[in-house]
Amino acid sequence: MTLDREVALEMLLSQGDEWQSWRALRLTGDAPNRVPAPALQDPVGGFEGPGGRLSPGATGEALCHLRVLGLASSPAGVIGGDWLEDVRTPAGAWLDPPSEVPGEVEEAAAGRVWATAAAGCGLLAVGRDPGVRAVALIGTEADNEGRFTGGAYATFAAAGLFWLAEGPRTEMAEWALRWTREWDEEWWGPWEFVTALIFWAAAGIPGENASVELFLERLVSTAGHAGWPDDPELTLRALEVRDHFGL
Repeated sequence: MTLDREVALEMLLSQGDEWQSWRALRLTGDAPNRVPAPALQDPVGGFEGPGGRLSPGATGEALCHLRVLGLASSPAGVIGGDWLEDVRTPAGAWLDPPSEVPGEVEEAAAGRVWATAAAGCGLLAVGRDPGVRAVALIGTEADNEGRFTGGAYATFAAAGLFWLAEGPRTEMAEWALRWTREWDEEWWGPWEFVTALIFWAAAGIPGENASVELFLERLVSTAGHAGWPDDPELTLRALEVRDHFGL
């Protein structure tokens, strides 16, 4: 069944919260000038992760999302970037506890790699410098197949980080993107696909990239006519990345 943009938007405008409704209106071209505060962002700037705590990884992902929405310089983007800079460790990295690392991971270093890759990608996406130490640290965490310590989400973020930090089609970014194409895990679903696409869209990876094309295809193939009616946020993000890539 093909995802119908108009049907999905009608559902979102009737069911979404204030932040989701504004984003749905943005897709129609009728969004009000006043942008509501993003859901899950604390007044200090950080965003909540899956475990309910303020998370550098979730905040980096959120900055990428704001970049896709054209809100990189908005108050939410500014205070999000400020918060990330404030919570950077003395080693120039970021840390998340295991409960805040999305996906299925086992490595002890997963929290550090996920948080640093996502925060670094997010800062670069909104025009800030995460520091050479953060990029160098993540560069030591890839295996010879392109997977980064921390698994799928860390690898999605690392691909965007290196695309921004080292330039398009450089080795580290290409390794990570190749891994995402070749090592599809059984548990990957629409949230994995849409999250990867948000990182890659924010990094400026083009729609003709093989990994972008594949993930867009997989994302849409899992959607119903109105998207995912029981998950408005997923439906909205799917529409946003499709819109970004001109689909």
